[in-house]
Amino acid sequence: MKQYLESKKQTNNRFRVSGRRKQVSAFAGVLLCVVGLLCACETAWAGEPQTSPSSKLIVRDVSVFLVSAHGKKLNDATLFRSTTPGYMQSRRLSADASESDKPAPLGLITFAGPATKDIDVLLEFPSGRFLTHWPTARIQSKRIYWRSQNLLKESPLSMQLSESHWLRPLQQADRLHVKGIDKSDRFILYDVELNHNPRITLTPAENGFQVQNADTYPLKDLTVIQPAEQKDHWKVAAIEQVPGIKKEEKKPGTKSDQPKAAKPVDPLSEESLKQKEKEAKAKTLAVLGKQLQAVGALPKLAEAAMKPTDKKEAQAASTNKKTPAVLVPYIESAALTQAETLEVWRKQLTDLGLGTPEVEHVLRILSEHALRSDQATVVYCLDESYLDKILPLEITPFPDVVRRTGIVILLDADPALLKRIDALIAQLGNQSWAKREAAQKTLEGYGKAAQAQLQKATSNKDLEIAYRAELILSKIK
Repeated sequence: MKQYLESKKQTNNRFRVSGRRKQVSAFAGVLLCVVGLLCACETAWAGEPQTSPSSKLIVRDVSVFLVSAHGKKLNDATLFRSTTPGYMQSRRLSADASESDKPAPLGLITFAGPATKDIDVLLEFPSGRFLTHWPTARIQSKRIYWRSQNLLKESPLSMQLSESHWLRPLQQADRLHVKGIDKSDRFILYDVELNHNPRITLTPAENGFQVQNADTYPLKDLTVIQPAEQKDHWKVAAIEQVPGIKKEEKKPGTKSDQPKAAKPVDPLSEESLKQKEKEAKAKTLAVLGKQLQAVGALPKLAEAAMKPTDKKEAQAASTNKKTPAVLVPYIESAALTQAETLEVWRKQLTDLGLGTPEVEHVLRILSEHALRSDQATVVYCLDESYLDKILPLEITPFPDVVRRTGIVILLDADPALLKRIDALIAQLGNQSWAKREAAQKTLEGYGKAAQAQLQKATSNKDLEIAYRAELILSKIK
């Protein structure tokens, strides 16, 4: 009996220990569940996890335009020659094959993110014309349409560019392939000529330049790149924004200065016939008056002491009064090398949301056309609303992110250029034939920037200067 009681006691003890273990195990399970719930709640409170950039379709459209301060078009067909490969069929005059490594201002559209099927890209140009595009697309009136393009991670290229061609890095970039029915590449390229009249005045200042913008749209991220005395060095002045002129709002109730549109008049009505009779009499009297003045029967009218101001000059004077001058200071007192100058724009382009392929594409163009040794150039970003107005872009279905950037390289705005042109015109009459030829070739390169001064030179007393000025003008026109 005693042994039985001891055995039962031991058995009860085992059950108690086992029960406690189960309770501890259950408690531990509940504790783990609570900790898991708390972690989940903390994640929910912190917000939804962000989607990885690779899951978003990002479209980057960057256009580079070249324009003369005396011109009226962005990327005018006469400003530069095409260095795109022959299969792109440019309407611009082609450069020599040896110049295929020289960048030219072009528009570029790239795609990054997931592969996407059946995407449409529509680019319109209300006031302009396309000179080339790639891959092939449908051109209708004032628009170009890349229809049903497939964005692929991998696809064979339709055309392989040579290693020395300046567009070759784009084919090796980390971007989606754009594949249509029969053409495939890693980008969309376009060369478009757009109507645009730059209204920017550049004036040297003590520590930079004074810039006036007579347009209604602001100029963003503006830099002035001025050649320094030291070879292959430039001084750079920069400012975030140069405002445009504000449109004057008409107060309600004020009369407009513009004449009202004339009402249609019946040419056979009595009023019209009387008016024609009066005009005929006035013309007859005017002719008779001139004849009498010629024979001395009537005194000649005294000429006005001052001629009326030319309309364009008057408009320019009134614009200058309304346009505020903005100081654009030098960013460094010392001159910068080519790499240092381009680094200024590299940072700006990166801040605008462009990736490495797009940034390098723009810098290649800037190094060729903005870093001049003969004149200061102005480089700035177009206002986005103005870019959307002159070159609307529509992509269907709409991507997650669209970044558009329009960059303008303004030539012939440097005031020092006028003095240089005058010196070259004087050199046209130099005794040395080689110097006369060199001056003529340089002036032909300046194009419309030298047109006004060459026109005056056609009446120069030196017949050699007058002859060569006429010859240069015939080539410019």
